[in-house]
Amino acid sequence: MRSTRRLTALTATTMTLCLLSTACGGGGDGEAVQKSGELAVDGEVIASAELMNAAQEEKAVNVYTSLNEVSNDKVAEAFEKDTGLTVEGIRAPTGRLMERIQSEAGSGALPADVITMPDDSLFQILVKKNLFTKHAVPADKAIPEEYKSPDGLYYALISSPTVIAYNSKAIPTDQAPKAWADLPKAGAAGHKIGMVHASQGAGGWGLALFTRKKFGKDYWQRLAATKPRLESSVGALAEKLGRGEVAVIAGRPPEIGELKEQGAPVDFVWPEDGTPMFNFFIGRVAKGKHPNAAQVYLNWSMSKRGQSVLATEGGDYPVHPQAAKPRVQGKELPAFDSVRPALPKTEDWLGLRNSWIAEWNTVFGYRS
Repeated sequence: MRSTRRLTALTATTMTLCLLSTACGGGGDGEAVQKSGELAVDGEVIASAELMNAAQEEKAVNVYTSLNEVSNDKVAEAFEKDTGLTVEGIRAPTGRLMERIQSEAGSGALPADVITMPDDSLFQILVKKNLFTKHAVPADKAIPEEYKSPDGLYYALISSPTVIAYNSKAIPTDQAPKAWADLPKAGAAGHKIGMVHASQGAGGWGLALFTRKKFGKDYWQRLAATKPRLESSVGALAEKLGRGEVAVIAGRPPEIGELKEQGAPVDFVWPEDGTPMFNFFIGRVAKGKHPNAAQVYLNWSMSKRGQSVLATEGGDYPVHPQAAKPRVQGKELPAFDSVRPALPKTEDWLGLRNSWIAEWNTVFGYRS
C-alpha cells in the first residue's frame, strides 16, 4: 500500500457529508469530524458519535488488501477525507497476501485490523482459523443476502469482472479475440497470450474454472500449446500488455483503463461467451489493535458512499444496490446482467479448486 498520511479537514466537495449531532467542523489539527457528532453521508449514518469518538482516539486502521492499486489508493484517499482516520497496512497479490497473513497469524503477530481479499476458498481458510469477529454494518439491511456471510463474519465487498484486453500494436483490432473460445486460435497465430496462473488468486482460478466448465479440459490443452505468458498478478500482466510484450491478456477493466490514460494502445472487450466474475470479501480481524477504526472502515466500505467510490474509481460492480454504477475512464460500464456474468457455484469453487488447479499446473507446465 502506498504511504498514507493524515488528511486535513473535510471540504464542501466531499459529497454531502454532515454530522448529525453537531455542525460540520474541521479544526486546524486535521480532525475531519467533530468528536461529538455522528458521521453520515447523503443521509446514511456510517458511525455513531460514540464509535467515531473511539475511532478518533485510535487514529488509524491497518488494512491488509489485494485490491488493485488504482482502487486501493482511491478508497484510502476518500476514506481518510471523510473520516480523518489514516489508512495503513499493505497491498499485495492475493497469493502473497495469504501467505503473509497465515505466517503472521500463526506467530501471533498479525497487525491487520481489516482484511480485504478475493477467493472464497482462501477466505474460508481464514474464517476457520477464527480470524474474524462478527460485525453488522449500518447498511446491512440494504445488502442482498447473497453478499452476506450466514454467520455474520464478513461481507462480499465488490464483484470483479475478468475481460479480454489487447494491445492494438501487437495485434490488429479486427484480429483481437472477442470471446474466450478465440484465445487458443489467437495464440496459435503467433499472438502472445498472457494469463494469471490458476493458483494465484480468484482471477486466475476463476478463469480456469470458467473455461474448463464451459469448453472442457481440451481447451486448457489447446491454450497451453500456445505457451502463454503466466504471471502472478493482473497488474504485472497489464504492464506487459502496455509495453506490447504480450498481445492479449485476461485482465480487468481498471488496470486497462489506467493504461489507456497513460497513452498505451490498449483496449478491452466484454467476452461474447461470458464474463467470469469473482467477489472480494471484507472482514474485521478479531484481535485487531484498532477495533473501532476497523468498524468505521467496514461501515464506510459497505455504505452507499464507500461502494460508490469502489465502483466509480475502481471499475468494479458494487453490492450496495443504491451505489453509483461502475466507471472506467469516466465512462459508465454496462449493466451487470448485460455482460453475461458467469458466477461460479460455491460448491464448484471450493470443491474443485485443489484437484483442478493441480491438473491445470500439469497441463500448463507450471510449478507453484
